[in-house]
Amino acid sequence: MRSMRRNAMWSVIAIATVAAVAFPGGAAVASGGGGCGRPVSDARGDTVRIRSFCFGPTILRVRPGDEVRFVNADGTPHTVMGANASWGSFRQLNAGKEITYRFTRSGVYPYVCTYHPGMVGAVVVGGGPRMATGASTTASGPVVQVLPQPRIQPAVAAAPAIAPAPAPVSTGWIAPWQLIALGVFALLLLGAVEMERRRRRSGAV
Repeated sequence: MRSMRRNAMWSVIAIATVAAVAFPGGAAVASGGGGCGRPVSDARGDTVRIRSFCFGPTILRVRPGDEVRFVNADGTPHTVMGANASWGSFRQLNAGKEITYRFTRSGVYPYVCTYHPGMVGAVVVGGGPRMATGASTTASGPVVQVLPQPRIQPAVAAAPAIAPAPAPVSTGWIAPWQLIALGVFALLLLGAVEMERRRRRSGAV
C-alpha cells in the first residue's frame, strides 16, 4: 500500500515538474489560429491596441526615441515578439495588461503574436513612405502570390513498333524435334515387335 502511494506521489511530482518547465510562471497557453483578417491600417501615434486578434494600427509610425505602448484589449492572451526575437518577449500579455518599448533608432521593426499565426504588425521609426490608401490583406492585392509556371515536358519520341517474328521458312531439312519424335516412335515399334515375337515363342513351346 505504501509503495503504491509512493509511486502515485512521484507521478504527481513528475507531471508538475514537466508542467513547470513547459509553462514557466504558471502561464496559461493560448490556442493557435485567430490571425487578423481586417484591412492593414497605417497611422502615427504612441499606442498599439490588440483587439479581435489584430494589432491596431497594423503599421505604427513614430520618431526615434519615442515609446510605444502595446495594450491587450482582447479577452485572450497575446505576445509581442520582434522578428527573429530581436526585441519583445515570449511572455504572454494577459487581457487588460500592457507593455511599453522605446525605439531609439530609425528603421522598420516587424513583430508578431507567437500564439496566433497571421497576427502581425510593424513599428516604423523615422521617415519612410506611407502605405497606399485602401491597402488590405486580401488575396487580390496589394501583394499577390506568384504561382510557379508548369514545366513543359519535352516531347518523347514514340518507340518503334516491334515487327512480328517472321514465320519459319522450310528449308527441306528435318528439325531436331522431328528426329527425336521419330527415334521414340522407332523404339516403341521395336519394343512392340519384340514383345510379339516372345509371345509367339512361348505359345509354340
